Amino acid sequence: MEQKTREKTTKLKKEKPLIGFFPCFYSIGETIPLIKIAKSYIELGGQAIFFSHQGEYEYLAEQLGCKIIYLHEILENLSNQGKQMFIQGTPIVQNLKTIYNQASIENAVAEEIRAFTNTNIALLVSSFNLTASISARAAHVPLVTVVSGVTLPIYYKSGFITFPDNFENIFTKLLPKSIKNYAVQWFLLHNKMLVKPFNKIAKKHGVPPFKYFNDIIVGDHTLVCDDLTFLGVHPSEAFPHDNFIGPIVGGNIFEKEEGNIDADVTAHLKKPGKTIVLIMGSTGVKNLFLQIVDTLNQTEYNVIAVYTNLLTSDELPKTGDNILWKKFVPLDKILERVDLAIIHGGRGTIYQVAYAGKPALCYPLLMEHEGNVGNLVRHKCVIRLSKKYFKPDTLLQAIDEIFSDYDSYLHHAQMLAQSLQKQSGDNIAARRLFEISTL
Repeated sequence: MEQKTREKTTKLKKEKPLIGFFPCFYSIGETIPLIKIAKSYIELGGQAIFFSHQGEYEYLAEQLGCKIIYLHEILENLSNQGKQMFIQGTPIVQNLKTIYNQASIENAVAEEIRAFTNTNIALLVSSFNLTASISARAAHVPLVTVVSGVTLPIYYKSGFITFPDNFENIFTKLLPKSIKNYAVQWFLLHNKMLVKPFNKIAKKHGVPPFKYFNDIIVGDHTLVCDDLTFLGVHPSEAFPHDNFIGPIVGGNIFEKEEGNIDADVTAHLKKPGKTIVLIMGSTGVKNLFLQIVDTLNQTEYNVIAVYTNLLTSDELPKTGDNILWKKFVPLDKILERVDLAIIHGGRGTIYQVAYAGKPALCYPLLMEHEGNVGNLVRHKCVIRLSKKYFKPDTLLQAIDEIFSDYDSYLHHAQMLAQSLQKQSGDNIAARRLFEISTL
């Protein structure tokens, strides 16, 4: 068996196909998985090139030493406020419709076809660059998309979908949860957002039409960044077992996050009393973050408030000694030492909490977050809270609930951590790309 594995690895290294990576560089959550997959792919002997519609996280590809083909700015037709869609929780659906109008789709597709053809790539690996669903196929390049499992039809059909509080109003509150959940499930399976403008351009390039928005997201091969047990679904013909690559978390992808915990953090965590880390990644909502801090500031809990790019240093409010402000922290190391995390529902943060085996309070901000948080809720290690109906008393009651039954929440969190796959998804994905490129 070991001999066959060595022979297969040697064969893969000799082939070294050139693969194009096409992250959405505006979103750290969409960028990190492709950066880590590309890094693993290169370490296995493959060749990588990047394509970019611009975005602040392009530097991560530059750090790999890969060539970057720069395309026009996909967000150019958005206002400055709209361009915050990936970092401030602005209305993503509205912005997507603005970004992907017929003219912008046509221009992006034409530019992408030229780039893919000129570089002669064997595969294109994309994350949330929707026009690739047309351009890769028009260029006759197999398309591999890297997605979250909670955005796929097999998850929608699982029965795990819950009605997001963003859609709640005085009328929906009168309806049973089961009816609301079914309505969301039906909508997600039959959503035709962007289908019309995409199909007009697809037809011009001889690409088969899309029926639903889901068809635009998936590729010829779709790699799923989730642990199957955690996700709770079964593979299918369209989404085979081999394409469930597993979680890819940030880890030490950022140089500024590497190294030991700062001395001030260490001292803060040694104070008497319960410890909490508050972090909402780059897709959090500024006002919600500040409301949570203000509530925690009235308590005796020792809190590390990680503000990332939600605030500037000039915007930090004055707080008591129990609040320690940090722009970035090595989250995996912090989670080892705190009692509780307060997070949003981003995939990377969710998995870091899950692997740490710590209880959490979660404020899902997007539909995808609902699914990620729901996975933790089913494992009985978190409490889901409402962003739309935020109340300080509700937050404090949830904290009290966890700490009053802490052993139970901690036990379930640790059981979940033990069940998760240990091999990082980027390594599995890199090998899978070699396999796909030889099909």
